[in-house]
Amino acid sequence: MAAGQRPATGAERQEATAAGTTGQGTAAGQGSASGAAGKEGTATGTAGQGTAGGTARHGGAEAVAAAGPGRSTMTPAAAALAALGGTGAREWPRPRSCRMITIANQKGGVGKTTSAVNLAACLALHGARVLVVDLDPQGNASTALAVEHRAGTASVYNVLVDDQPLASIVQAVADIPGLYCAPATIDLAGAEIELVPLVAREARLSRAFADYDASSLDYILIDCPPSLGLLTVNALVAAAEVLIPIQCEYYALEGLEQLLRTIDLVKSHLNPTLYVSTILLTMYDGRTRLASQVAEEVREHFGEVVLSTVIPRSVRVSEAPSYGQSVMTYDPGSSGAQAYLEAAREVADRAAELGQTG
Repeated sequence: MAAGQRPATGAERQEATAAGTTGQGTAAGQGSASGAAGKEGTATGTAGQGTAGGTARHGGAEAVAAAGPGRSTMTPAAAALAALGGTGAREWPRPRSCRMITIANQKGGVGKTTSAVNLAACLALHGARVLVVDLDPQGNASTALAVEHRAGTASVYNVLVDDQPLASIVQAVADIPGLYCAPATIDLAGAEIELVPLVAREARLSRAFADYDASSLDYILIDCPPSLGLLTVNALVAAAEVLIPIQCEYYALEGLEQLLRTIDLVKSHLNPTLYVSTILLTMYDGRTRLASQVAEEVREHFGEVVLSTVIPRSVRVSEAPSYGQSVMTYDPGSSGAQAYLEAAREVADRAAELGQTG
């Protein structure tokens, strides 16, 4: 202590400690981010650390990544793209016309909503314009995209039951430009009963899309409930393609035959253009022999329809929706985000292989 200085009081020592903690720089690659919910998050980059190309974890819909002292902040989309390595050496192929893909599997917990949200986010981050239609009464896709879906909000229920125009309910997703969502509310839980007496009840969603201008969109992804009821049938009638997420566990294969039978029935009687274009293996645990056996069996049976990318079990993928984000903006350096990035790239590339790109 220099001559003439008095000892610091306990309160002053606490203030100095707090100031030192708050004033720490980002030499170790750490940053802070503030979100709509007022929560603090750490900025993550390609290795999960806060860098100039990081993104805000736990930040909410308005989170921005802190790039470090004296640098400008980045939007979640820009930070995610930076952490993912930018748009890549080339632009992803864009379809000649809008591809409408129903994501269906009557078994619950196989990753339908997670796949719909994260594939849509990846495609939108790479220049595509994507609409996610939440057809599940639980509204989980709406939650993950942070769009309003409280009871009373105009939703898919009003489109199916009240003939409200689809365009009137579509909301833009705040974090990712080019990404839109048609939300679901709890009212949708009673829609199947209310649809029963209506004329052409299986084609209500298809008719709504016929009146909707999708010329500015590249993809429409329809997230189905875990059932083969009228909501799922409406989605199968409306779309041309089906994407089936399959969990890499034994029980996931048991109901697959029933789903394929339903798809064949819809194709025979209601939608002759329908076909299974993509199968995505999810929740893959490389530590177990069962996961590799299920993956091998699915590939042997379905061949090239199965994407080469598998989605691993990931805590980050599970955490992201609780902050109103896809894993692409929540933690783009995680294994789950990287896997969905590659899966989305395959989906985009397959459009070129099928001659669907301009």
